[in-house]
Amino acid sequence: MKSIVSKTLFVFIAILFFSCNSDDHVAAQVLPETFPLQETSLYPEGITYSASTQKTYIGSYYKGKILTLDLDGNMTDFITDETLVAVVGLAVDETNNRLLVCNSDAGISFRSDPSTIGQLAQVIAYNLTTGEKLTTIDLSTLYPGGHFLNDLIKDNNGNFYVTDSFSPVIYKIDENNTPSVLVSDPIFEVPQGTFGLNGIVFHPDNYLIVGKSFGGIIYKVPLNNPSDIQEITLNSEVNSLDGLLLINSNTLALVSNNFTGAPFNETVYKIETSNNWASGNITNSFTELDGIYPTTLAFIETELYVNFGYFPELIDPNSTLHDNFKLQKIEF
Repeated sequence: MKSIVSKTLFVFIAILFFSCNSDDHVAAQVLPETFPLQETSLYPEGITYSASTQKTYIGSYYKGKILTLDLDGNMTDFITDETLVAVVGLAVDETNNRLLVCNSDAGISFRSDPSTIGQLAQVIAYNLTTGEKLTTIDLSTLYPGGHFLNDLIKDNNGNFYVTDSFSPVIYKIDENNTPSVLVSDPIFEVPQGTFGLNGIVFHPDNYLIVGKSFGGIIYKVPLNNPSDIQEITLNSEVNSLDGLLLINSNTLALVSNNFTGAPFNETVYKIETSNNWASGNITNSFTELDGIYPTTLAFIETELYVNFGYFPELIDPNSTLHDNFKLQKIEF
């Protein structure tokens, strides 16, 4: 009897030990410092992560396609839609199992064409798991002038908001895929040839935080009164502005990159507020970037990563097409 009890107890402990270790292994999966993205002329811009598929979606600015990256670092072509010219902002709609994509043309993509440069302004929705194209939403007729849809974000009610870098506009796409102008204001205007509105995030207190590349300025746009635009004053300047990501209600990450070779370092800033984003303080910065031209931030599981686009190479006639891109973990 003692032998049977001992064996039973040993088996029970072994099963318990294995189960606990198995759970701990899943919960404690360590993500790498970098995810290599080795593909010639990929030049990625937008990235976003889906908790439901456990995949990161990566848009190629140059090739006009979308790849997936799993947690083990495996890359797979996901969407090769020939109507895509430059894939810019990406956003996941988990509720409706969709991936929404900004399709634009600034003239440096493989499929750039005189008929679409500075005019193409589409948000395309795809099935998040199959890649099937669901709908194309054209925003080009909503506001006269040039267009470059840059980034987009979803609110808590199923609406999406889209920035236009060539026009001083934030668009709204409602839950029925109906587009409209949320707000247009001269405060968003920039000199011709420069980029205006860029990164955008939704704050749970029902407002947007949106960035303007030229001048490195961020604004607060209340959704119940979008015309009441307020500049968020910072305790120190940022030299340029691209992607934004809300880490928590009072903490924002901001990407600053350098397209012209001006004398400043590319940086990911940590900005915090104590007054509901009436102002913000730069409390930390990450400059040990292992790539050129950081663009977009995303949480992959619980870790913060930044993408590198290497875009200055696309306008340098002496450069060779890059083949070694990556996502880098950011730790403040």
